Amino acid sequence: MTTADLIELSEYDESDPIDLSDDDIEMVESQVDGLRVEYRRGKQVVLHTDHRVGVVALPDGPTIEIQPKIGEPNLVTLLRYANGTEPTHLSHETELESGTNFVDTIAALFLEELETVLSQGLRREYVDVEGTEEYLRGRLNVQRQLAGGPGKTDFECDYDEFTYDTTLNQTILCVANTLSSLVDSTEIAGELREYESRLRRRVTLREVSIEEAERIELTRLTDYYGKVLALSRLVLKHIYIEDIVAGEGASYSLLIGMNEVFEKVVERTARETVDERDGWSVEGQARTDNLLRGNPSIRMRPDFVVKRHGEPVLVGDAKWKTGVKNNDVYQVVAYQTAYDAPGVLVYPDNDGAVENDYSVKNGHSLSMLELPTGVNTADVGEFGRENVERFFDFLSRTVG
Repeated sequence: MTTADLIELSEYDESDPIDLSDDDIEMVESQVDGLRVEYRRGKQVVLHTDHRVGVVALPDGPTIEIQPKIGEPNLVTLLRYANGTEPTHLSHETELESGTNFVDTIAALFLEELETVLSQGLRREYVDVEGTEEYLRGRLNVQRQLAGGPGKTDFECDYDEFTYDTTLNQTILCVANTLSSLVDSTEIAGELREYESRLRRRVTLREVSIEEAERIELTRLTDYYGKVLALSRLVLKHIYIEDIVAGEGASYSLLIGMNEVFEKVVERTARETVDERDGWSVEGQARTDNLLRGNPSIRMRPDFVVKRHGEPVLVGDAKWKTGVKNNDVYQVVAYQTAYDAPGVLVYPDNDGAVENDYSVKNGHSLSMLELPTGVNTADVGEFGRENVERFFDFLSRTVG
């Protein structure tokens, strides 16, 4: 990819006026959440970004890379920490170097977790099967059997089969296949195709929708799929791919909202902070339904609630922003009222510009806390320790 083929932007940014084909514009406007087209004179356009980061490869035009702006974080480390992955393939990569490296980053994180699953073995489960069999198997489906007419000699059966060909395994195969066609790294692509080949011996390759992936429920026996499933859902939720034409590159977009990533970072930081405190716990996305009474009911969900022996001691929201907005304050004060506890708005590193403390009339404190997301390290452990230390100091000052 040449420099002319790449447009580098950041969050909440805009491009210089550029020329895009009608197909490019149609893809952005119809398929890419996270880019907005502004029309200028002379058929040129300006592209506007929001909080999403990633890469968009247009059919006829350039590749657009969007990097984080807030706090200048190491995106690889941030994604690893948010998704609970440990580094192997990307241990020396500390930043995005080109548009498609973003896809390589996601693919390498996925590959790490796929290897973990395969090292423990694919899980088989019972699935419901409808099939036409030479001999009766399971239960006869009378309706389908009669539809075959009086001369039908085989059997329409419903039965349970103990198989590797489950929706869970089909999901990770689908994502491995998708990423292998998009990455730049020949090493990562080769490994993905190798694992894809192994999976296809036992699992059907098909298109899996995000709705199907979201409905998958892990059990005690499949918990080790948790991280690879989370990354699979992330890819399926945010990726858009045009049909790949032989001899041409794919047109695709993979944009990930930094709000979601930061919420995961904050929740993990809070959990790791209280892990060694006896009787302490963290509830993520806690449901609040005792603040307002009436119909229809109005429910609110703070990003996290810290509890001591089951009682709320801190309620908070994560905000991937550079400043404090009044609406965010109103929201947390409402949570405080519902939980009768101090509140906190947690921000990424803003060099201390948003940190502050207030007293609320409900008798509790409301704080703005920055986490050191800008720490320049590829070491996930070091990143976690820095953030936990900051949150621990805050928690000790606020609730003891």
